Amino acid sequence: MTTTTGGLTGAIVDGRYRLRRLIAQGGMADVYEAHDERLDRTVAVKMITTAPVAGFDLKAFAHEARTIARLSHPNVVAVFDQGVHEGMPYVVMEYVPGTTLRDLLNRRRRLRIEEAVELFAQLLDGLQAAHDAGLVHRDIKPENILLKNGGRGDRVKVVDFGLAEAVHGDRETAGPLVATAAYVAPELVNGKPAQAASDVYSSALVLYELLTGEVPFDGPDAGAVARRHVEEDVPSPRLKAPDVSEGLAELVTAAAARRPGARPVDAGAFLRRLQAVDVEPAPGTAGQVPRPTRSVQTTMVVGPPHAKRSWKALVTLVAIAAALVSVAAAGWWIGVGRYTSAPSLLDQTRETVAAFAEEEGFDVELRDGYSESVPIGQVVSQDPGVGDRIRQGATITVVISLGPERYQVPNVAGLSEDEARAELAKFDAEITVRRDYSTEYEANEVVGTEPAAGEEVKAGTPVTLIVSDGFPPLTVPDVVGEGEDAARDAIEAEGLAVGEVEPRYSDTIPAGSVIEQTPGADSPAGEGDEVDLVVSEGPEPVEVPDVVGMDIDEAREELEGLGFTVKTAQIWFTGTVFDQSLDAGSEHPKGSEIWLWAR
Repeated sequence: MTTTTGGLTGAIVDGRYRLRRLIAQGGMADVYEAHDERLDRTVAVKMITTAPVAGFDLKAFAHEARTIARLSHPNVVAVFDQGVHEGMPYVVMEYVPGTTLRDLLNRRRRLRIEEAVELFAQLLDGLQAAHDAGLVHRDIKPENILLKNGGRGDRVKVVDFGLAEAVHGDRETAGPLVATAAYVAPELVNGKPAQAASDVYSSALVLYELLTGEVPFDGPDAGAVARRHVEEDVPSPRLKAPDVSEGLAELVTAAAARRPGARPVDAGAFLRRLQAVDVEPAPGTAGQVPRPTRSVQTTMVVGPPHAKRSWKALVTLVAIAAALVSVAAAGWWIGVGRYTSAPSLLDQTRETVAAFAEEEGFDVELRDGYSESVPIGQVVSQDPGVGDRIRQGATITVVISLGPERYQVPNVAGLSEDEARAELAKFDAEITVRRDYSTEYEANEVVGTEPAAGEEVKAGTPVTLIVSDGFPPLTVPDVVGEGEDAARDAIEAEGLAVGEVEPRYSDTIPAGSVIEQTPGADSPAGEGDEVDLVVSEGPEPVEVPDVVGMDIDEAREELEGLGFTVKTAQIWFTGTVFDQSLDAGSEHPKGSEIWLWAR
């Protein structure tokens, strides 16, 4: 049962947040403008009013709130704090003075194309920050898009990242539920886990509404609308608004593809494609705004009787009434009485869910599914959903998390481009092709991929396929033995570039000449490829030892062993060195001449 919290005005939450006034109210939560008395600022406090119903997951709610609080982006409503007040969980958020996109659409039905694109680009910018952080919103709709200060500055603010999921679904009244169903991605209707591409689908339908003034699918109830997402393709917005450019219309339908892998992989990819599209209104169109729906009187008025009825008529009337009551009772049992509300199984695990469902009077059918946010072995979703109408004793289908869906990039080196595309299609990779020369693979064979083979990626990850253009058209010249300047000239004359130049001592190659080159002479190379050089610095310098006082023959042997050329002069016949021409401790190249004097 939903708790009414409008009476909390004036209350102090957590000793610091004084609730000033109720500014929004729904089936899941009430939002108050509040004053943070500790930091002296205005904030918004969202009190979750569905907490008392069965199945609320406080731990998941707190974890989700902490994750969202790590987001910092001008187009995302900041989350400052979370906690529980009198049994009701709450989050403290940035206060955004202004209105919602739903309010704007209610007033204007449809936006100008350039205004719609500008607002939508800000929405995608904020949504991409969440996708980069591993968050999926799950409930993109105009009600969750705030417009700050009527449009000055960064006017778009996205709110409620994942909070509806944390309380096991936005169980509001029929109106809001229908509105949510209008934007739900087909894979969520089929019980599959939410992913960034799910947000792309929902946001594409928001753009459709901005451009046309209406959503693509409607129906008598939320279930009928949801089924249309699964069974029908989103039509081109040009059918409702001919002034929308062909490129913009094609982007909307691509982003709203029923298969997730056919959409832009996330909000950032969607934004990049939007920025590349010509959004100027189609020539020769008037841009007619759809007319508001007319209200229709549905109440039947019955006038009072004017004639007296006989007792026989009265008896007949009573009999008819009794029959109607019986029929109504039977109809109640068939249509209502044997039904109940589906319990929440979302806080169970693979090991406990069957026993828990049996205690509640239901059977379960287990299915496996991937999830970016739900740990392995825990429940991702259930069908029927929590609180939905279900026959007593019926079977509830439960999806158990296999953890995040990851695929290893296959090794496609050596395959043809078509063969490689077939391998990458197994995880809906968004493929781009880059062609490069290769010394290993023939023309039109795949050289490799980015990310590299063996790396684990999400479904729909962009993958660059590197395809060979054949052997490079140039050859590397032979510059070994050439001076460095001459070598550079020869390399650059071939359309190549000099890469690293490494100095090295050499006893045989004169200083300034090339000792080695990589790649070697006559190797194939592409235009602009680099050739690394090793350039001689001449013989390596050697430190002169102190040989004064040594026997002249021993001194000669030591110096010649170090590579010096030794000259001697003796005054006496004792043969003891008393002087040397190169000072001890000084450095000189091998082969340098040194004189010794002995006596």
